[in-house]
Amino acid sequence: MTLNLRYDQGRIRKYHYFMLLSLIQKYKKISRSQLAKLTKMSNTSVGKIIKNLIDDELVIEAGQTDGEIGRRAALLEINPIGSFIIGVEMDKNGVKIAIVTLTGEVIRERQFAFDPDQEPYRLLDKLGEEITILLSKMDSSINKKIIAIGISIPGLITWPEGKALRVPQFHWENINIKAYLEEKLDFVVYVDNHVRTVLLAESLYGNMRNYNNSVCIYIGSGVGGAAMVNGEMLRGHRNTLGEIGHMILDPHGTVCDCGRLGCLQTFICSSELEKQAQMPMQEIFSAYKEREDWAVKLINRAQSYLGLAISNVICIYNPEAILIAGPMIEEFPILIDNIQDEVNKYIWAPLSNSFHLVYPEIGRSSGVIGASALVLNEFLRFTNDDV
Repeated sequence: MTLNLRYDQGRIRKYHYFMLLSLIQKYKKISRSQLAKLTKMSNTSVGKIIKNLIDDELVIEAGQTDGEIGRRAALLEINPIGSFIIGVEMDKNGVKIAIVTLTGEVIRERQFAFDPDQEPYRLLDKLGEEITILLSKMDSSINKKIIAIGISIPGLITWPEGKALRVPQFHWENINIKAYLEEKLDFVVYVDNHVRTVLLAESLYGNMRNYNNSVCIYIGSGVGGAAMVNGEMLRGHRNTLGEIGHMILDPHGTVCDCGRLGCLQTFICSSELEKQAQMPMQEIFSAYKEREDWAVKLINRAQSYLGLAISNVICIYNPEAILIAGPMIEEFPILIDNIQDEVNKYIWAPLSNSFHLVYPEIGRSSGVIGASALVLNEFLRFTNDDV
């Protein structure tokens, strides 16, 4: 067997290029000598690659190290305007499109409403038109630096094919989102479930930066989950790993919209609580604050089942941190008051001090920023593509 040395050397250079870029992104500000120590590469090799990254406008020098003896070293950071990403968030409230920097800053945004019963490919046509309009309002120098389009959407999405197997909110089944949009637009398109993109966004830009082994529990009109191990997103056989909303906690419980009894989401998601109380969430929580007995029982039960779910997730994934996110947490933070106490009731003793409960830093822009994080995560990853 003859080794293709040129190919292998090219792959190694590419690997080192993206490895250093990824480390700069992770540490935010770091010197060349620190990169050499982390990677065990020579200072000369690191210096050459950093020069390439600076020439490619992906990295800039920003300040100098403090407190070092002798000559102070230049600090490196990601150049936020070195490249850009189009992030798209699709949910039942509408579609949001944004131009996002490499550091997760939204610089231009556009949104539009749609009818969930609209024919799927007509909506994708509309999305393509709106992206084109947004780009027409941007400086051409920015448009030339766009890496790809990332799309965050609720539902079961195949990876990497980007096909929506099922999106209950839109009544979609087997819609080829990625293939259809890539044919319409001159960009690579990445599509993934919205819970994964939220966890990616917080891992790259937010409160989960310091945790390589993490889980997200997302509570909105449904309940979803996502997990990362050693900084890599776990996907499972059909990219459905983490669908904890349909984990049965009471086989004699309330009927879920999936047709089974006692799924987790029947106890804590907004659509189910509204159905059971026959009123909007705002009124339910108002009654809870007034200590009306029925509302106290409903919310206390939700908190109890959330604590039970968290303790089960800790046993399954053994994460360093659990991100608790979603519209229910943003709009009704009282739901997670004393949630640590609820978890402590159910947690297996050997794991009782093994994790942190974390809340989102990014907030309401997490959809488009999460979609852009999906692209950045793939961009930073070394692939086996030919060099």
